[in-house]
Amino acid sequence: MSPKRVYWSAFAVFGLCAAVDVALDVSAGDVGINTAAATAGVVTVGYASVVALRDPDRARVPSDWSPLVYLVVLGAALYTFGVALQLYSVVT
Repeated sequence: MSPKRVYWSAFAVFGLCAAVDVALDVSAGDVGINTAAATAGVVTVGYASVVALRDPDRARVPSDWSPLVYLVVLGAALYTFGVALQLYSVVT
């Protein structure tokens, strides 16, 4: 897998986890300006990552395995873990 696809896949995972996080906030009754801003961010990141994954050569991202690619993947993994813990606490 190329670094460009890994980079944008990490952003797609981030967008999906952010959507789950917003859904958890809405289900808990936390509806306000921060939820609206988070929803706008989810839509933006989700749309951009899907468009970039369809044609990663058009997107201007790192073309080699740089620290930026590793940082984005690590950030997406940590955010996924945090949302999974929050989802687990809601379920149990």
